[in-house]
Amino acid sequence: MAAASGTVPALVRESPVPLHSQLRHLLVGMIEEGQFQAGEPFPPERELAERFGVSLAPVRQAILDLVGEGVLYRVRGKGTFLHEPALVENVSILSSFTASMRERGLDVEMRLLRRETRRGWVTLERLAVVEGEPAGLFASRLSTKRFPGIGERLVRRGSLWDVLERDYGTVAVRADTIVEVGRCTTEHSALLRIPAGSSLLIAQGTTYDVADEAVESFHVRYRADRIRLRLDSYRSGNPPEKG
Repeated sequence: MAAASGTVPALVRESPVPLHSQLRHLLVGMIEEGQFQAGEPFPPERELAERFGVSLAPVRQAILDLVGEGVLYRVRGKGTFLHEPALVENVSILSSFTASMRERGLDVEMRLLRRETRRGWVTLERLAVVEGEPAGLFASRLSTKRFPGIGERLVRRGSLWDVLERDYGTVAVRADTIVEVGRCTTEHSALLRIPAGSSLLIAQGTTYDVADEAVESFHVRYRADRIRLRLDSYRSGNPPEKG
């Protein structure tokens, strides 16, 4: 842990804001200032209680809130730790998740979990592992008529977009995407290594090629503590209506 600098922030006891909420806000500020380092033990609850002059109860609740939000994580028998900064995935630009992570010098692996063919469609479920830690679950649905044998090819090469481009000459050029916040189910908690009920960022939609034909229907569950989604927005260039 980095040495604390400056005066310990004060709590306002007569404030209508609960002490644990004030503590959470102060701790987040100290994290942003770099007073705590990722991967190193967070100060014990008793130490924080003495530091802020409060009982253990509001400290424990503040810590629980930050754990629930994915800012902190706990390791049984070792303590509480600050997560590494989240990886940023730019969903406004169509690119391979594998390639985008590797361009940043990160080790990434896409593990095929399930391959199921039914009624002319193949569903592929993959687990994205970045630097040895699960980052997201990717589910893709593609036409077996248009992409015969794609499951076998994906097993050999790993990157879906690489397979689509090299083996089938297909490049996705646009996507209709909806992003929402969800919760991790018991089914997925073991795969993602997070508690059931933890926050997820969910992106789902369809990609299209240059002929505007559907390429892939996708559903991605990102760990909210590991991934941040970047959305670039532009105002339409249409001229304003007169009158």
